[in-house]
Amino acid sequence: MTHLVNGQAEVVGEFTSGSPEWHAARAKGIGGSEISAIVGLNPWESRFALWHRKKDALAAVPESAPMKWGTLLEPVIYREYEANHLKRGQTMTTGATFRHIERPWQLANPDGLIWSDSGELVDGIEIKAPGTDHNEKWGRDGSDNVPIYYRCQIAWYCDVLGLDSMVLRALIGGNDPRSYRIRPSRDDLDFLRDQGRLFWTEFLADIPPNLDGHLATYQALREMHPDIDRSIVVDATAALADRWWAVQTKRDEAEAEYMAVRTQLADLIGLGWKARCGDQTLAYRVRPANGGDPYVKSAPRPDEYKTSIKEAAA
Repeated sequence: MTHLVNGQAEVVGEFTSGSPEWHAARAKGIGGSEISAIVGLNPWESRFALWHRKKDALAAVPESAPMKWGTLLEPVIYREYEANHLKRGQTMTTGATFRHIERPWQLANPDGLIWSDSGELVDGIEIKAPGTDHNEKWGRDGSDNVPIYYRCQIAWYCDVLGLDSMVLRALIGGNDPRSYRIRPSRDDLDFLRDQGRLFWTEFLADIPPNLDGHLATYQALREMHPDIDRSIVVDATAALADRWWAVQTKRDEAEAEYMAVRTQLADLIGLGWKARCGDQTLAYRVRPANGGDPYVKSAPRPDEYKTSIKEAAA
C-alpha cells in the first residue's frame, strides 16, 4: 500500500537534481519551479518557452554560475538549518519528488521536509543562495517579502503536500542568512492550480500557448529557427506593419525619456549609494560585476511585493 503524505501526496522517487531520472519525472507533470512561468511571473522563462522546452523542441536551460553555486551551497545551508532551527522532537529529511494523488501532473520536490516526533509532515523548506541584495528584492529576515516567482514555487509545494506554509531559507551574498515564512492564500492556490491544469491539458493535446511579449518567447523562436533561407520571403499584414513602425517610435521615445530621468538620478546621487523619496527607495549606484564605473539601477517598483499571486499575474 502506498504511503500518503497528509493523505494526498505520494512519493514518485528520490532523484538527484538534474539527473536523467529527475528530468524524466518532471516531464510527467508540472514542478514548482515551472508554475511561475506558466502564470507569466518568471523573468527567465515564459509559458510559451516552457511548453516547447517540455516538448523537447528547445534545449534544456544551461546551468549558469549562480545556479551552479546555489546547488553547491544547498547542502551547507540545509545542514545549518537542520542543526539550529528545528523544534524539539522534529526531524528533517531531504525532499523526494511527490505528486498529488488526484492531480498526478502536480509535482513537488522541496529541498527539505520537517516531521514531528509522531511522523507527521509539519513543515517544508526551500533553499536559495542569491548572490547579492543590492536591489532589495529580498525583505528583512522574518518577513515574507521574497521574489514573486519563489512565492509561486512554495505555494505550489504547499498545495501538493497539504501544508499551510513553508520556509524559504536564503543565504544572501554568502554570509547573510534569512528565513521567510510563506503562507499562500486560498485564492493563490486555486489560481495556480487552475492555470497549471489548463497548461497541462493543452500540453497533452498539443495546443501551444499564444505568443507573448516575454524575452524568453522571442529567444525560443530564435532557437527554433536557427537557419536562414533567403529564398523565403513572407508577406506581413498592413496591421502588423503599422504596429511594427509605431512601436519602434514609442521605444525610441521611451528610451530617450528613461535615459533623461536616469541621468538626473545619477547627477542627484553623485558619489552616493542610493536615492530615495521619503521611505521609498528609487534607485542605487552599483558597480558592474566585471568592474568599471558604477551605474544607476532601479529599485523594485512599489508593487514588487504584491501579496496576491493572482493580482501580480493579471
